[in-house]
Order: sequence, then structure tokens, then C-alpha cells
Amino acid sequence: MQEPGKKERIDKREALLRSAEELMTRHGARRVSVEEICAVAGVSKMTFYRHFRDKVDLVRTIHDELVARSFAVYDGIKARDIPFPQKVELMGQWKQEFMSRLQAGFFLEMLDIRDSIEEIRRRYLANITEAQQAGDVRPDIAPEFLWAVVDALGGLFRTDAWRAGASDLGDAQRQLRTLLWQGLLVRADPAPDGVSEKGE
Repeated sequence: MQEPGKKERIDKREALLRSAEELMTRHGARRVSVEEICAVAGVSKMTFYRHFRDKVDLVRTIHDELVARSFAVYDGIKARDIPFPQKVELMGQWKQEFMSRLQAGFFLEMLDIRDSIEEIRRRYLANITEAQQAGDVRPDIAPEFLWAVVDALGGLFRTDAWRAGASDLGDAQRQLRTLLWQGLLVRADPAPDGVSEKGE
């Protein structure tokens, strides 16, 4: 059984984390003070400093917990016994959600998140390599090249250009995944030059 004061300490820590994330996502980390976070969380500054060294420590904690939760979701998708195209769709949705939260201004204002981006890259390359070995992805495309293309295409979503042919960001991401992955999935061998697929 949990000791009486421990649950209250955990609850206050969680209240600080959630309040900080909400405020910082809206206003940016630099403009949000410890006092404001404490006021929204309903705790004292003394309680804040019992849990975190300073505001940077708080932001790092939020970042690390987000990364841990997100990679647990990614690993769960990868472990599922479903066809690879379905995994691609789910992983694309995961990446969209994860990157939108990871790139939130309050992380970039206060933290170097290159390690997190590198971990995404490492997992992506490993996933493509495994899929190639399983025969799900064409072997004639280097995983590193594919990562470079996907990473560069991410810039499309930092502009409004995608709005021309998509109803919303989710639809644009779905179309991009379809465009990209339909060209990568292993299919029947193409017909030799000059011969139609119907043999005509």
C-alpha cells in the first residue's frame, strides 16, 4: 500500500508537469514563470523546488516523459502482428503526433533536442532495414536516403503549400504516406520493356 503522503507528492508533481506543459505550449517557456506554473497547479513555490531544480529541469522532465511514452507507442506498433502497410500507416500517424509535440516552442527555446531526433532517425532506419530483410520494402533504396527524403518533406508541413490539395494536416500526411509508400512496397516484378502487364 502506498504511504499516505506519497500519493499527494505524486499528484502535486503531476499537477506541476501538466500546468507547465499547458502554459508553455501556449506562451513559450521563457515567458512563463515558476510563479505562474505554481498558481495554475495550485501548489507553492516551495513544493515546486521540492520536485524540480529549476524551470529548465521541469522542461527536461516533460520532454523526457513525452519521449518515453511516445517510443513505447512506437515499439507497440512495431510489435503488432499486422501487415507492414498497416504498421506504416500507424507509424506515420505516430510520427506526426510525436513531432508536433516534440517541436513545441517550449522545448526548442530551452533544450537541445538533437538526441531525441537522432533516436527517431535510428529507429526509422532500423525499421526500414528490417522491413527490407522481410521483403516488405524494396531493397534497392537505401534506408539513409529514404530518411533524408522523409526529413526534407517534413519541411512541406512548415509552410501552407500542402493546403492546396488536402482538407487538413492529417489528410496531407496521409496522402504523403500513400505517395511515398506505394512506391516502396514490394510488388510483382514489372513487365520487361515493351511488354504490357497483360502480355500484349
